[in-house]
Amino acid sequence: MAANVLGEYSAKRRFTATPEPPAKRHEGQGPLLFVVQQHAASHLHFDLRLECDGVLLSWAVPRGAPLAPGDKRLAMRTEDHPYDYAAFEGVIPKGEYGAGRMIVWDAGVYSPDESARGTRDETFFHDRDEAQRRVREGLARGKLSILLRGEKLKGSYALVRTAKEPKSWLLLRHKDAFAGGPSPGDASVLSGATLGEVARRPATDIPAARLVPAGKPGALPKSLEPMQAQIADAPFRDEAWSWEPKLDGYRVLAFVDGSRVALRSRRGLDLTSAFPRIVAELRGQLAHGMVLDGEIVAFEDARPSFHALQGRVQLKTAAALADADRRTPAVFYAFDLPYFGGVDLRGAPYRDRRRWLSQCLLPSAHVQRMHADDDGVALHEAAAAAGFEGVIGKRKDSGYESGKRPGSWIKVKPTQTADFVIGGFTRGKGGREALGAVLVGLREGRKLRYVSHVGSGFDGRALAALLKRLKPLVRKTPPFSNKPPTPSPTTWVEPQLVAELEFHSWTPDGHLRAPVFRRLRDAFDVAQVRAMPSSPRMAGSPSAAGGEKDKLNSRIPRNDDHVAEVLAQLDQKEKDFLLHVGEHRLKVTHLDRVYWPADATLDQPAVTKRDLLRYFTQVSPHILTHLCDRPLTMIRFPEGIRGQRFFQKHWEQDKPAFARTITVFSESHDESSEYLLCNDLPTLLWLAQSGTLEFHVWHSRAAPGEDAAGLGTDYGSSLAALEASLLNHPDYVVFDIDPYIYSGLEAKGGEPELNTVAFEKGKEVAFRLRELLRTMQLDPIVKTSGKTGLHVFVPIRRTIDFDAARHVSELVGRHLMRLHPDDITMEWSIPKRTGKIFMDYNMNVRAKTLNVAYSPRGVAGAPVSMPLTWEELAKAHPLDFRIGNAAARLARTGDRWREALTAKQSLERALETPAAAPPKKKRRHER
Repeated sequence: MAANVLGEYSAKRRFTATPEPPAKRHEGQGPLLFVVQQHAASHLHFDLRLECDGVLLSWAVPRGAPLAPGDKRLAMRTEDHPYDYAAFEGVIPKGEYGAGRMIVWDAGVYSPDESARGTRDETFFHDRDEAQRRVREGLARGKLSILLRGEKLKGSYALVRTAKEPKSWLLLRHKDAFAGGPSPGDASVLSGATLGEVARRPATDIPAARLVPAGKPGALPKSLEPMQAQIADAPFRDEAWSWEPKLDGYRVLAFVDGSRVALRSRRGLDLTSAFPRIVAELRGQLAHGMVLDGEIVAFEDARPSFHALQGRVQLKTAAALADADRRTPAVFYAFDLPYFGGVDLRGAPYRDRRRWLSQCLLPSAHVQRMHADDDGVALHEAAAAAGFEGVIGKRKDSGYESGKRPGSWIKVKPTQTADFVIGGFTRGKGGREALGAVLVGLREGRKLRYVSHVGSGFDGRALAALLKRLKPLVRKTPPFSNKPPTPSPTTWVEPQLVAELEFHSWTPDGHLRAPVFRRLRDAFDVAQVRAMPSSPRMAGSPSAAGGEKDKLNSRIPRNDDHVAEVLAQLDQKEKDFLLHVGEHRLKVTHLDRVYWPADATLDQPAVTKRDLLRYFTQVSPHILTHLCDRPLTMIRFPEGIRGQRFFQKHWEQDKPAFARTITVFSESHDESSEYLLCNDLPTLLWLAQSGTLEFHVWHSRAAPGEDAAGLGTDYGSSLAALEASLLNHPDYVVFDIDPYIYSGLEAKGGEPELNTVAFEKGKEVAFRLRELLRTMQLDPIVKTSGKTGLHVFVPIRRTIDFDAARHVSELVGRHLMRLHPDDITMEWSIPKRTGKIFMDYNMNVRAKTLNVAYSPRGVAGAPVSMPLTWEELAKAHPLDFRIGNAAARLARTGDRWREALTAKQSLERALETPAAAPPKKKRRHER
């Protein structure tokens, strides 16, 4: 290139007036950088910049990079920019060239990806010189195909020169696994600021050289020891630290060199052959020289299972491994990037490696990036609730110290404590010869069941005191009903002493994981030490303490045991057969019938009835929680979403013996009618077999509890009985956020179609609603509707009826509307709603229904109604959650929403003021 290649850039700028960096060539190493900057100058546009030969080749792309396959955008070649410009964010002053605001919308590495055969499967992230040579050649001939690895943009693109003028190009999106995804959002990948905020936010101080993987060049290592974490007592909040969930799986280093992939355990064992699907997807990383540090986790019944993972490693044949992938899918969660593209990254700080991992990893179904959060306390609570092993804390400035266990990485494991009966002790070694471990158990009826050996947690004083108490209790036979393992000489004792133990969790076969002795419990009644609900042998039993949460959960049928057997049956090729669900039998037919046709624009494959049954089976432990005991309204599509649609409240046809119903008085018809209850897996699958795609439920349930004392259970004899019953007292107040912002593609008179502008505005209103409710000491939760809207719930004690709940929803909605009249409406006239968010407080009416959490929707893309945390909502799009990925997401996150629903709140304070007082009951003729 010419020596004065940046001359045009310098000539257009006064560096005494503009904060833009001066002209300077860059001599770099490692992969080539790309950046996309969003620029609000005389008109809003995006600037695509590609590093080559020490500068940034630049194109102005008015409409931004195309996302859908086959899309193309005009890209006008502009002057080359200096390399340091890649990290520029800020405001170019008025009167200067390009005056306006600018942010770094995306950044990452890129490589030419077109092979000599014309296929897009050859990359040169590892060979900087060859990559630059191919860039020069492609630009000279007017066509350059490139693979982008950014935080937002991933996949293959092409720059093609038009015949109109030399500076006129087109930016095209190739079809690949990453095309057609949701909108990536408008915030900077460096500061998190939008264009509107960049003038108020402090500028980032990340130099351009740190935007992409940078370090010491070197060959791909053949082996590597992973960095280890020290044990810590508790998580904490500190800006200098970041936190990741600790999963119960195999710590694995993945070595990727083109098509050659190796998976090695922490101790160097080769696990490559045990996980063929993960290996196949790692080959698709299109990288010569990449090391990923992560965890392989196997899922059983939609939950992580170390037991299932151990079973997979024993398998040898391709058929057995393929069957395991169907039954217990394994996922590789990457959390670090020690090496990429010919560069050793271990000396770089964790904060940079984490950003580079976000860029360089090409995620797929079984290769994902581990979640991270700066709030260690909140993440630890979420991890414990989801059944994970705990959390890992990492200093953001820490390097990757192979084979070491420095204090810059720490691990915190969740523990629980409980009391157990001592039934024996073993001989130890050395100074512990007199007592190596105690054998403990729990009572089940009159029997004592062995659960664990406990050999840690003793000091000298505790050992001496315990032996003194045990010796008078020696007996000849074991007191346990099951036979404990006895690898060392064992002395049995009368089961009269109780020990308090700390332990991590229960194993699937009913033993303790990582137990630690804490103390002897004096004057404790041994008969009270009985099996707990957390023990696998007693799953589903309510705790002795009781409480509304326990009673609610104890009413939810436990279907987990049948999930694996049903999934195995659905994997057979027959289209019609008798499905066994526990003790029940269900005829399933036409399993290859397409319910959701393929949709290329949404990157959605066809979804069949078989797929639907498989989905409901996988999520049944979660969706049944929200369906149980609630009158059900079904929306049926027997021929799929393009066929006839039935809205059905009452099932008048024949039904199987296991299907439960409830009789409810109908105010509009002045008679009693039967509603179905979907309380178990057989009923859920029977309804899906019958073409039920959407499940809509009441906001109240026919389940007694402490928060509903004195309420009746007669729902069907009269209107007065129904109004005095449980079903007239909701579990939550609903705020239905319904965008009436049209995409322009709707049929005449049709409802608004899903579009990003509408959904983003709905999210904005939801966050404003949350802030208002929190000022009232109310903590709301949220889920997507599965279509265009959002549902915000405030879980409440069942102390008010539907009229009062409706009044509260209207009161809050109208207050929010007064604060934001340009954005929110409560008008019933559809023309008056247009362009705003409609808040429908009338959803808080008895017998009104909303689609239940995890229910699919009968629209293109096969979306599902997905519960979210508020943090997740900020980045969410409805099509992020579909039948094809919702079960895997649940396996990663658990059903935190179910726990939130049990956190009942009181509305008494909200109802204290005269303005908020519930309206008087209207007479029937006034309604």
